[in-house]
Amino acid sequence: MTIAPAQTADSLAPRHPEHGAEQAYVSRAYDLLDKGLASVEHTYQSYQEGNRATATALRRALDILRNSRGSGQLVFGRIDQDGEPLYIGRRRVHDESKNLVVASWHAPAAQKFYEATPEDSRGLDLKRVFSEQDRVLSRVIDEITATTAADVLDPDLTGPTPVSDALLAELDRSRDGAMREVVATIQAEQFRIIRAQRDQVLVVQGGPGTGKTVVGLHRAAWQAFNDEALRRAGILVVAPSSAFLAYMSGVLPSLDASDVLQVDLRSLYAGEATATGRDAADTARVKGSAAMALVLERALEARRGWDDGDLEFSLGGARAVLPGPRIRALIDDVANRDLPHNQAREVLRQALSAAAFAAYTEAQAEAGRAVIATEPALRRLSTFTNALDRMWPTFTAEELLRSLYGTQSWLVEATSGVLTPDERARLFREPRASIVDEPWTVDDLFCLDELSFLLNGEVRTYGHVVVDEAQDLSPMQARALARRCPEGSFTVLGDLAQATGPWVRDEWYELTDHLASTAATVETLTIGYRVPAQALDLAARLLPLISPGLTAPRSVRRGAGPPTVHLDAAEPAEDRALVLAQLDVESGLTTAIVVPDESYDALLATFRAADPAIGDGAGGDFGQPLSLVPASLVKGLEFDSVVVLKPTDLARTTSDGQGLLYVAMTRCTQILRLVDGDELPEGLEHLLPPREVVPPDEPVVAVDDGSSDEVVDRSEPDPLIELIGSLDDDDRRLVTDLVRRLLQGGIHDTLF
Repeated sequence: MTIAPAQTADSLAPRHPEHGAEQAYVSRAYDLLDKGLASVEHTYQSYQEGNRATATALRRALDILRNSRGSGQLVFGRIDQDGEPLYIGRRRVHDESKNLVVASWHAPAAQKFYEATPEDSRGLDLKRVFSEQDRVLSRVIDEITATTAADVLDPDLTGPTPVSDALLAELDRSRDGAMREVVATIQAEQFRIIRAQRDQVLVVQGGPGTGKTVVGLHRAAWQAFNDEALRRAGILVVAPSSAFLAYMSGVLPSLDASDVLQVDLRSLYAGEATATGRDAADTARVKGSAAMALVLERALEARRGWDDGDLEFSLGGARAVLPGPRIRALIDDVANRDLPHNQAREVLRQALSAAAFAAYTEAQAEAGRAVIATEPALRRLSTFTNALDRMWPTFTAEELLRSLYGTQSWLVEATSGVLTPDERARLFREPRASIVDEPWTVDDLFCLDELSFLLNGEVRTYGHVVVDEAQDLSPMQARALARRCPEGSFTVLGDLAQATGPWVRDEWYELTDHLASTAATVETLTIGYRVPAQALDLAARLLPLISPGLTAPRSVRRGAGPPTVHLDAAEPAEDRALVLAQLDVESGLTTAIVVPDESYDALLATFRAADPAIGDGAGGDFGQPLSLVPASLVKGLEFDSVVVLKPTDLARTTSDGQGLLYVAMTRCTQILRLVDGDELPEGLEHLLPPREVVPPDEPVVAVDDGSSDEVVDRSEPDPLIELIGSLDDDDRRLVTDLVRRLLQGGIHDTLF
């Protein structure tokens, strides 16, 4: 089975009459960019041994120019207004006389290039879009001309909003294993979100393929370019996993936004612990709940205080006493100052030593003896330091959490009235022999992050945070993000329908309330640009089982064909999946085989024995034409072809299996394939082949429906049954679907 590469719109389109002139303009822009790069390189070499500040600035300019030269299309198109043309591109380009040749896409002057449509020309006489490959224009598209701008003012003209031809041509391109910037084909609804004010929590809700991630990344780049104060404060982009970070990390540098920090979610915690274990779903929900923050705060408070009596100590041969009530008063005073634990300990140390030294001085005066010791000497006494450790101990976050999990009495004290006994029991874990062997989990990392802040009060902050796949965040993860953006300026990207794991929500405020105190603004992307319509329609049949209140976006992508289903109980599904994937790769399609997590390691070894070049998707290796990806990590990724192996097992294995299957089915940009034995999961049963009413080799069957005394003899084979039995699986499914649609009232219903 092979799939011929689809003919692109570029290869079929007639040549624009001004194609040659526009190519000449684009070539000149590239030449000027190259000259600018050469000039900066020469100047940098002159300064690198001289002024350090100047050399640093030149190095920054050189890096930007190098990124621009090697990272894709330079000129996206042009707009004409009042007879004046303006070319828009990736970055600003000037000629030798400092005349503007290309305006940067994030400059205010470029705004109309993205906002104008045939329905609302924004006063433009022309909007022209370029498709380019390796500096050569493959297509020139006039999306707005003076004629179309006038036509849309005619109230008698109606019809649907057209989709940009340039966008459709771009969508036909094959993926290359990494996310690309789409700045050349940003659509109006996306650009409006990119430019939205940053002093808010902005939620971008969108179904599969609506471009949430690229909108968020382009928004970060646009904000960085247009807001100098924000550049100083810093921008943080948070990916859900290291695999997804590897996939998307090249977009921002290609947009001249290399100063934006990009991390995966678990890397927010900068302590010693790394996640090597995995919590059960119920345990993860307890550790990730907002109540856990209170548990950790109470656990720390429980280790502070003084239950002993007076503190006696000897100094310089003399004895002195600090009364217990005085010690407790000092502790209460420090505790009420709302300081981080370790900083408060130093304050208590100073106050305690001052009080103890005053008691010593008073005792010496009463005895008529001279004060010969000093306060620093008092602080060095083991009696003093041991007492300070008992009343206000020092911890690392790892030490505290490990001890808390392993001490039943401490857990009872910290969780009383906050967690149920069953929830508390899920937190208990026997400590390992060494702290370095502790099986920390992802949810533990955010408990550690909370404790680290309680202990030290130190965290790097940013002016704006973009967080992707946010629908899966726990409240504790949201709190970690909130600490890093005290101004509450967030771009939150996600899709409630794609939520998997313990935190499935009905409304976004259930998450955003943990990010900032201000109300969130929700912007919804309604058009799917990435996932083919037929694949999206098929996956949408799972939505009533996952989130009944949500609907799939409307897709404008054609794809390479309808989804295919491959069922065979006799031949191993793994073998068939690999063959299908390899055939798609031979057809020029980047391909992923998506498998249940529990079988990933074994399948990677098996598949690599047959094809050593298969990429390890769990490790972020998407540079190969064919990758194997565990279902839990496929979210947000894109491939031309996606082969879902054993969707029935995937849907049934975990409580969120149907959500994982929905995500897996919406990762393709060209073709979707489902490979299983002889069954399919709930929501997809209609794709099963029809059961034969009377197998050809069956004996005579008498059918008596009770409506008459006549018994019908079925000894002669029914010609229709014989005909259906001779069809292959795909044709049989097609006939079955057509008959079902006819029985349901007409042939105009959708196939799925």
